[in-house]
Amino acid sequence: MYSNNNYVKSGLVTGTQWDMMMKYMRDTGNVDILTSTWGNYDNVSLTNLIGYYTNLNSSSGATDGFKNTEALTTNSGTSSYVLLTTGSTEQVKKMNLYDVAGNLWEWTQEASYADNLDYNMNTTYNTYMLRGGAFGSASSAYPAAYRAYDYAPDTSADRGFRLALYLQ
Repeated sequence: MYSNNNYVKSGLVTGTQWDMMMKYMRDTGNVDILTSTWGNYDNVSLTNLIGYYTNLNSSSGATDGFKNTEALTTNSGTSSYVLLTTGSTEQVKKMNLYDVAGNLWEWTQEASYADNLDYNMNTTYNTYMLRGGAFGSASSAYPAAYRAYDYAPDTSADRGFRLALYLQ
């Protein structure tokens, strides 16, 4: 992230910024943010994909990325490949906003207070909000506007983040 720049700072997207992005997409672009038929989800067929992929059936997982130079089509939940290249098709972006629906759950700075404290006040769990769903999710269950939460130290192949840049 930008740490040595006097004019720009960066950080994770906040929950408010995500909500404003959803409102902008809905109100300005007439994008359906609640029931997605677009995005890099398990049950959405993507066509004419040229870019980097990983094979889900491989024992090596996401480390076996390969570049596809011919048009590849994923088959609605039956494909063994996951698209790694962002924005390689119009189906995974709307209004030039890439991968807000599917691809990876995105961590935000928004804390989840539902599970942050136990009732005996002994432990802080540090749960934070995840937005946007992931490639292994169904678009109808986890559209772009959906909120989920998990523990901050949790890592997974379906988690990522989005940066916001702030001019000073």
